[in-house]
Amino acid sequence: MKVLLVGAEVSPLVKIGGLGDVMGGLPKALQKLGLSIDVIVPFYSNIEIQPDFYKCFDLNVSFAGENFRVGVFKTKLPGSEVRVFMLKNDHFFSHGGIDAFSNNITETEMFMFFNKSVVEFIKSQFNVYDLVHCNDWHTGLITHLLNDELGMTRPATLFTIHNVIFQGVGEVSSIADVGLNCNDHPLIDWDVSDGDLNMMLQGVSSSDYISTVSPSYAEEILTEEFGGGLHDIFRSRKSRLVGILNGVDYSMLPRDYARYNVSQGKEDAKKLLCETLGVDKRIPHWQNVPIFSYIGRVDPGQKGLELLEDLFLDPSFEDRAIFVFLGKGDFGWEERFKKIKNRNLFVNILFDESLAIKMYAGSDFLLIPSKYEPCGLIQMMAMYYGTIPIARNVGGLKDTVKDGVTGFCFEKYVISDFKNAVERALDLYDNRSALENLVHNCMSQDFSWDRSAKLYMKLYEKVVNIHNYSVRLAEM
Repeated sequence: MKVLLVGAEVSPLVKIGGLGDVMGGLPKALQKLGLSIDVIVPFYSNIEIQPDFYKCFDLNVSFAGENFRVGVFKTKLPGSEVRVFMLKNDHFFSHGGIDAFSNNITETEMFMFFNKSVVEFIKSQFNVYDLVHCNDWHTGLITHLLNDELGMTRPATLFTIHNVIFQGVGEVSSIADVGLNCNDHPLIDWDVSDGDLNMMLQGVSSSDYISTVSPSYAEEILTEEFGGGLHDIFRSRKSRLVGILNGVDYSMLPRDYARYNVSQGKEDAKKLLCETLGVDKRIPHWQNVPIFSYIGRVDPGQKGLELLEDLFLDPSFEDRAIFVFLGKGDFGWEERFKKIKNRNLFVNILFDESLAIKMYAGSDFLLIPSKYEPCGLIQMMAMYYGTIPIARNVGGLKDTVKDGVTGFCFEKYVISDFKNAVERALDLYDNRSALENLVHNCMSQDFSWDRSAKLYMKLYEKVVNIHNYSVRLAEM
């Protein structure tokens, strides 16, 4: 079997969020199992051409009545033989990442063009792929285009939802830019958002099978609360929906201690973190106070910022806890956190991977009070460093953090439940043997991609068989 993995980013070549980690980690694990897999992503302008980038050929892509040339570059994922194809077009991909655009190109238009380019690439490979694995709304039109271009000879398709809230909404009239006609797809409700095109919906409704990034999230998106307005279509496709937990590529996480020397390792890491942030200068007794950290986007819709703010402002924790915040995103909330002047709070409004690693290693607890969390990798990374998660019991957090065993969980999205979990953590901190037991439990967990890759292998085989069966039925 030969698989093409399609997405908007791939770590470490281009990384904006957690999707990049998945796109970088999963194919390496699949290749170890013997699968032939390629990756394809846009070649953004902020990516410098490296000596190991090889220009293969050009594609001619028709879009919005014009013809565009797309350069196909090839490289390999570091530490593997996985081939990565990168599609270069300065008009559509001339920006510094997914969140910054130029040339008056909208985000939806850019990825519609990317979808069309991917299909042209697949055609150029003479149908060598048995399955195309599409990831998130950025790839939502690929199955439609493959149907139109290749018909029954198209490869099987799997569409993975990483976060249902981000759906890729644009003008429905723009569907003609990629050569599709709404009338050709009468079973698809294109007009779902006040006359707008919804690319997430298209991927979900047209692909042979759907997956998402944790078993619990696969159940949650069937509900109105977590379904992002698409719960009805998820329910209609429930028989072809599965959740597979994301993994962590541990080779990308430096750590200079293990379970057998974790106490000394954590002590050294905590000292380094406090010296880096100036904690030792502001709080003389820092060695005796637990560090609670937050690492993530400043996203008011998902990340539980109200709960964090209430916690940071509570004077009862001022002498009992040190809070460290690292994140970037919503400007209004960035300013709110910067205005909190409690001496035990250290706010860092930036994205800094090296600081994040120091916080994973040097913290005692990691705060994850999310409203929803499809999977999340930070709790897995924290446990790898012996840092205990304090997490809301939703989505992938429910599948990975076990209350009283590998962390502290709370159910309701209310400050009282969150503070209660923090208080339980403080009580644990005063019980050294119990603390060491939980730290040991955390570091004993294996969230590598190996287990998840085996599940994806089985899913790939299932999807290809389903597709081939449908083709045989159509030929009768």
